[in-house]
Amino acid sequence: MKIDIHVHTKKIKSGDPIQRNIDADKFNNIIRATDVKILAITNHNHFDITQYNEFRSIVQGECQIWPGIELDILEEGRHAHLIAIVNPINAAKFNECVQELLKSKTAETFTISISDTVKSFDNLDAIYVAHYHSKKPNLIDKDVDTLMSCVSNKKRVLKEATNSISAGIYISHGHNSIYGSDIQNWDDYEVLSKDLPGLRLPVESYEQFCLLLEKDQATIDTILNKKTKESIQLSPFGIAELINVDVYNDINIIFGSKGTGKTEILKALSKYYNDKGYRTEVYESNSKRLEDTYDTRGSLYSVNIASLGIDDCSDEISFLRSATEKNVTSLSAYRRYFSAEQSNKISKRIKITQLQLQDEDSPKREFENILRTVQELHTFETYISSDEILQKIVGEELFKELESVIGRVMSKIDDASDLSLTEYKTICLLNQFIKVFTSEIARKTGTPEKPIKTGFHEYASNRIKIETYTRKIIENIGRKIEPQMENVGNLGEKGELFCQTTLVIQNGGFTDGSYTTIKKVNKSPQKNVALKLIAISKYVYSNSLFEKISDLNAVEDSQTISCLSDMLLFKRNFVLDGSTYTPSNGESSMVLLHNELKKDKEIYIIDEPEKSLGNDYISDVIVPLLNDRARTGRKIIIATHDANIAVRTLPYNSIYRKHGATGYFTYCGNPYSNKLTCVSGNSPDMDWKEVSMKTLEGGKEAFGERGKIYGNT
Repeated sequence: MKIDIHVHTKKIKSGDPIQRNIDADKFNNIIRATDVKILAITNHNHFDITQYNEFRSIVQGECQIWPGIELDILEEGRHAHLIAIVNPINAAKFNECVQELLKSKTAETFTISISDTVKSFDNLDAIYVAHYHSKKPNLIDKDVDTLMSCVSNKKRVLKEATNSISAGIYISHGHNSIYGSDIQNWDDYEVLSKDLPGLRLPVESYEQFCLLLEKDQATIDTILNKKTKESIQLSPFGIAELINVDVYNDINIIFGSKGTGKTEILKALSKYYNDKGYRTEVYESNSKRLEDTYDTRGSLYSVNIASLGIDDCSDEISFLRSATEKNVTSLSAYRRYFSAEQSNKISKRIKITQLQLQDEDSPKREFENILRTVQELHTFETYISSDEILQKIVGEELFKELESVIGRVMSKIDDASDLSLTEYKTICLLNQFIKVFTSEIARKTGTPEKPIKTGFHEYASNRIKIETYTRKIIENIGRKIEPQMENVGNLGEKGELFCQTTLVIQNGGFTDGSYTTIKKVNKSPQKNVALKLIAISKYVYSNSLFEKISDLNAVEDSQTISCLSDMLLFKRNFVLDGSTYTPSNGESSMVLLHNELKKDKEIYIIDEPEKSLGNDYISDVIVPLLNDRARTGRKIIIATHDANIAVRTLPYNSIYRKHGATGYFTYCGNPYSNKLTCVSGNSPDMDWKEVSMKTLEGGKEAFGERGKIYGNT
């Protein structure tokens, strides 16, 4: 949830932009489109209780609205801005107080001292947010000291920064800090709201927020106890050192110096969850190479060409290899028969020799066509019977009617199929009968067989079939295959990285050496088989056709090419913005980690994800992704040395490993209570913030030095 403690809803002073004005309906639509759950209305020297009540009512249940005001402070001649926000239960009294202060004055010229501000609002359970440092016009340190001396609760004083970096610097130096939108144009609010501070603990009221400012342990425990967690006892370092940790369905951080056993804790947690039936492993940055993950060498790659919409022509290639010439019946065979017929009186009296063979091809084609229809209908029947969505849409009655119609259609087609098969087999049997009798009569009478057919039909059909099959093979060899693109991950400002797989079918003239074969075949037989197939297509109606088929069978290792899948070549490489790209080690780490976090898992266990990654990528991509996973109730357990991950994720649980003079110690705590408690042995509590800065940032001084740079920028 986001919080915005500095919101303008009206143009009050002459220097204010007109776009600060907003009506209730637009306000409602905008707020509901954001993740802002707490918002303080703080107009310049002005509080409109009517608008406050209207806005509060219209977003009730979606966003808390707190009453506030941004005051012009005049302190020892110095001008500054100070925001006062009060408990919503005191909104009416707050309104009376503001009206009294502004009596006979205008918002344009109104000023007030720090002490008078505190006198006016402190009894209304107020929070004070001071413009500070680069947030102009700002209170100087002397003014802040004055404010701290006046208020009844110093923890209710916050310094307003310009952004999250500045706020982090102030917090590191022991000051409560926050920042708001200070919205200038409500048309921009939806975008600006994404950069507002996030509250990791769900704040249900103004009072609860104030208790959190004071790091009230009971309040923190109450909120954390509402979160799902699991208490686990581990022995990653042997039975002598048992540690008890709570793992939340959220972000859990393990940090500490090198060599303190963070990885061992991760492995112990992974084993614990695997023993419970989860499939987990410790993700280690830089343990995998992007090239291996995406198999750019193709050692495991395989593809069936039929899945690409291309016929693999296995039957056609097999037919061509075994094709032989079909001979035409010679005239001498007719002459021998008719010469013998004149002299053999016995054979003349056997009339069955006069029967003609019946056409088998037509009934065969008809049967095959019906058979294909039957298969298609069976496929359709199987599909609809398993499609639950179809059943749900059309309803039970209509679905049963559909099944009945399909059943009747299938019965009709099955009958037609049986009849067609009977007709086809009857003709085949008759022809076989004629052939056998003719042959036997010729043998018994000692006369030549009467030629049953000329053979020209078979001769021509054979050549036409060779031409048809060869043309089909050549056409499929020439088919272009669209590159297969797989999204690898985001490289930040550079854009999306893809893994591209380019496939070609060897056509006899393809010579690009960067491509390799997919199956266990060599390039030479691929190329030579393609060339021989092309040669066959050119000699279908010549006398040398079967010499060309012999040449195909004579190709060395030609038996390894049984279909067009065996003639595939491929190349796999990474592509960025349409061009070949070689990711650096750091970029490989980026996308591998990004992909690990995008997997749909219940538990993520990650060891030092920051390796080879830049802080901007961690902040802009990884931290938001971690928070997104946390919002869905996943367990995220990370061992890290990176402050962006360990601190900016605001983990519900931090596990700190320390090596001291008497051995190793394990502490658990969180940034909300700012405390780390030893859970393995006896050791005093530690300050979470101090330990975090020392371990992750090199200490307060180093962090402060960076703060000066950040602050100046």
